[in-house]
Amino acid sequence: MRKWMLTWILPTLLYRLYFHCMLLVGSVSFACNDMTPDQLAASVNCSSSPERHTRSYDYMEGGDVRIRKLFCRTQFYLRIDKKGKVKGTANSNCNYCILEIRTVAVGVVAIRGVESDYFLAMNKAGKLYGKKNCNEDCNFKELIEENNYNTYASAKWTHHGQPMFIALNPKGKTIQGRKTKKENKSSHFLPMAIS
Repeated sequence: MRKWMLTWILPTLLYRLYFHCMLLVGSVSFACNDMTPDQLAASVNCSSSPERHTRSYDYMEGGDVRIRKLFCRTQFYLRIDKKGKVKGTANSNCNYCILEIRTVAVGVVAIRGVESDYFLAMNKAGKLYGKKNCNEDCNFKELIEENNYNTYASAKWTHHGQPMFIALNPKGKTIQGRKTKKENKSSHFLPMAIS
């Protein structure tokens, strides 16, 4: 009985498999019959050009500007006043809280007070201050943390290899960057859209 199964069923299965493959190839060739070679290559490669698709990060590589208020987890808004002094305020209607966050490079931003026209800067000691002209001291690495808050670390300065963050203490005063850590709630900010 086994011999009969091998001689009768196996050829039938192979014939059916062969028939289905030919049907599939025929239908594909029929569907692609009226395509030019370029269109055929595009449909096979899912691309209109032979190069590999790359994502566009143009919006992150400079020029992207967001107008926001930075709200710290210590319940203060970051502000840069008309003299360039940086501190926190509980007043959500303060014009000095409106900040322009401009992308300088991928993951690096410069923050400018719209009303005061001062850039937020950090010196080598980790002190935050306002600066009229933007330079390397004004660049910050923007990171979105696991709790959906953002942290901003100086792109230029570190303290013993550790990043120095923008931070506000529970009284709204700035904390020197060398005393800050990524895990501290004083360095966590929510960028809030202006309505």
